[in-house]
Amino acid sequence: MRRSMEWNQLVSNTRVPSFGTSKETLENVFSSDYRRVVKSDSFRRLQDKTQVFPLERNDFVRTRLTHSLEVAMHARDLLSAVIKGLGRKGIKISELDESFRLLETAALIHDIGNPPFGHFGEEAIRIWFIQNGSALPCWSVLTPQQQADFIHFEGNAQTIRLLTKIHDDNGASRHGMKLAASTMDAVIKYTANSIELDKTNLLTKKVGYFYSETKEYKLIKEATGSIGKRHPLVYILEAADDLAYTFSDIEDAYNYGFYSYNELVAFVKKTAEIDHLIKETETEAAEIQHFLREAQKKVYQSASAIFVENYAEIMQGNFDKELIIENCEEVKLFEALKAFAIDNIFSAKEILDQEVLGFNIMSRLLDELVPVVLKYEKEEMNQYEKRLFNNIPESAEKLFSKETRFCSEDKKDYYRLKMAVDFVCNMTDGYAKKLHDRLFS
Repeated sequence: MRRSMEWNQLVSNTRVPSFGTSKETLENVFSSDYRRVVKSDSFRRLQDKTQVFPLERNDFVRTRLTHSLEVAMHARDLLSAVIKGLGRKGIKISELDESFRLLETAALIHDIGNPPFGHFGEEAIRIWFIQNGSALPCWSVLTPQQQADFIHFEGNAQTIRLLTKIHDDNGASRHGMKLAASTMDAVIKYTANSIELDKTNLLTKKVGYFYSETKEYKLIKEATGSIGKRHPLVYILEAADDLAYTFSDIEDAYNYGFYSYNELVAFVKKTAEIDHLIKETETEAAEIQHFLREAQKKVYQSASAIFVENYAEIMQGNFDKELIIENCEEVKLFEALKAFAIDNIFSAKEILDQEVLGFNIMSRLLDELVPVVLKYEKEEMNQYEKRLFNNIPESAEKLFSKETRFCSEDKKDYYRLKMAVDFVCNMTDGYAKKLHDRLFS
C-alpha cells in the first residue's frame, strides 16, 4: 500500500522558490498569494481571453476571468461540503479549514497559462509544431522531450511556467510570483512530462510540466509530499471547473439565442430521463435559471460525497477518477447537459468561424515569429526581422538569458522557441488580433 500524503505538508507555508524557513501563518501565506494573483497583469489578461465565444463583446458572455471567479466560488462551496462530510465520519482536518483561500487562489490561476482563443489556441500551437517542427533547422538538436513539449503543448503546464518564471511583476521579481507550493500544486492536474503520456491514466493523459520547469515541478512536489500523485485539492478544483463551465456554457448559449428552453428540456428528458427539476414559472428565462440552479446543487452533493467516500484512496494517490462519476440521476443529467452543449453550442457556425479565425491568427504569428527568435543572439536579423522582434518584451530576453546561462550554444534553441510560444500565450484574444492585423493586414 502506498504511503498516504500528510495534510501538514500538503497545506503548508513553504514557497517555491524557497528563501529560508517562512514564519508566516497559513492564513497570511494564502492571503498573500491571493493578492499577488489578483494584482498581476496575467490575471487581468483573462478578461479578454476566450471561454467559449472568441472575440465576443457581449457583456453577458463569460470570459476566462469571469469563469475563474465562478470556479473559485464553486471550489469554496465544494470544500465546505467535503469538510462537513468528513466531519460526519469523525475526520477533522485543521489544514482543510485553512484551505479556502488557497483553493480560491488556485481557481483564479488554473487557466492563467492558457493562450488566446481558448482550447483552440492550444491546438493551434500543437498543430503548428506538428506541421513545421521537423523543418526547423534546430529541430534535430532538440531532445525528444523538448520536441514533445511543443507538439503536445498544454496550457496547464504553461501555467507552472508562467507562475515560476514568466511573471516578473513589472521587473520587480526574478522568481515568478513566488507562491506557496501548496497553491501551485493544487492546479497541477497531471504528473507526466511530455514523453510520459498515457491517455488511459487520469494523471498522465496530458502534460503536467515542461522540460524547462522540471526543477520547479520537483520542488513543488517535494514541498507538498505529493511526488507521483495528485494533490487532493486538485480533485475539488477540477470538479468546480467542470461545474462552472458546463452550466455557464449552457446559460451563455441560451442568452446568445443558440437554442430554446423547450429544446433543452426535450433533450434532457430524452437523454437523462429526468423531468422533476423542470418547473413552470412566469418566464422561460426564470425556468432555465431554476433548472440550472437545482441541477447544479444536485451535482455538488454528488461530487462532495464521492470525495468523502474515496478519501483514503485519494490520500494514498490511488484514486484515478474524477469526482463527478456517481451512477445517479444528477450525474446523468450533468452528462446530458455536456452532450447538449456539444450538439447545440460548440458546433454552432458562429463559434466555429471564430475558432478558425483564432487558429489562423495564432498560426500566422508563429509563422513569422519562430524564424526570427531562432536568430536571436545567433544570426544577424534584417530590418523587417528586427522590427518584428521588437514586439517581444524585454522581460522575455532576460528570461532567455537566465535560462541559458549554463547552456552550450546548440542547447539554446529550445529556449528561443519558448520565447515565441511564451509571447503568443501571454496575448489576449484582442491583442493577438490587433497585432496580427497591424503587422500583416
